[in-house]
Amino acid sequence: MADNYVRLSDTISAKEGRAYIIVDGQRRELFEISSLKAQLELKVQERQMLGHRMTQHKVIGATGTGSMTMYFMNSEMLNLAIAYIQKGRYSGITLGVVNEDAQSTVGKQEVKIMNVLFKTIPVATLDDQSDDPITIETEFTFDDLTGLEFFRLPGNYNN
Repeated sequence: MADNYVRLSDTISAKEGRAYIIVDGQRRELFEISSLKAQLELKVQERQMLGHRMTQHKVIGATGTGSMTMYFMNSEMLNLAIAYIQKGRYSGITLGVVNEDAQSTVGKQEVKIMNVLFKTIPVATLDDQSDDPITIETEFTFDDLTGLEFFRLPGNYNN
């Protein structure tokens, strides 16, 4: 029982991991990523039922949202946007994200986030007051996800 506590070495560093993007069946590392967050927001219905004094809750759906910061060094999203503007066709984007810290005993988690739509597409940026690399921030939505691998219990956890 004394060993059932969180060890700092088992926490996952935000700097450890990687992401990849799949467009038109082509997979590549998302090397230009600086930060990425994706989450689910559950849609919850609430109702007080006859004979019960507490309000009850039921999950009736979910919405996938996220945000991302990237270095401005890839035209892939711009090409997709231009294809949509000119031809009316927008290819679906899949993001894959792996959280894995070699120091941790919990292993790794890998998810695929499908039908990603970026709300902001980088086109051009100039700034004579900055010596910093150009970064672009965007929010996104997604319609589906799947888990390919999940974290396990820490190595010191005893049942």
